[in-house]
Amino acid sequence: MKTLVPFILVICGLGLAAFVWYGNKRASQVSDEQRVLDAVLEQQEAARAAQERASELMAEILPAPAACDGLTTGTVFSICEMEPYPGEDWPDWTAAASPAEQACLLDSFHQTNAHAYEIRSETYDGADPDANRMGRFVSDLCTAALWTDGIDYGDTDKSLSDLIAGYYTDRATSLVKPAQSY
Repeated sequence: MKTLVPFILVICGLGLAAFVWYGNKRASQVSDEQRVLDAVLEQQEAARAAQERASELMAEILPAPAACDGLTTGTVFSICEMEPYPGEDWPDWTAAASPAEQACLLDSFHQTNAHAYEIRSETYDGADPDANRMGRFVSDLCTAALWTDGIDYGDTDKSLSDLIAGYYTDRATSLVKPAQSY
């Protein structure tokens, strides 16, 4: 009996230690509900950060591409004069533009689309546009003459960089235009 009491105490002590260890282990584990809550909070934080980034990008006024320096608005307005009737396709715009003007318009087009895609957190492929996509873009550039100081619709001898800068300035003041792509 004298050897049985210490044996029972050791067994009970080990049992109590195992019970405390198991309880501590269970209490320190993260529950499924807590994991879900943490994931939801992370998603909300990521969405908030993306929204803040998009708001900053939408207010950004893009500069006119360097390829447009020294060019005039004549080509842009001549392309706008080729605008088809609704439902018809735009004609080939490259026939009305010199290689330098084509480079300027393509740089502006790609810069605009890359910016819009970045606002929407999407990846822009950078593929060269067909005549319809480019026609819509050039048409919007022509419309920018309505609010760009010093350039009237149809002026052929004004700076193309100024017209594009006016387009980007108006685009940045809109609530929806910066996220639209062509």
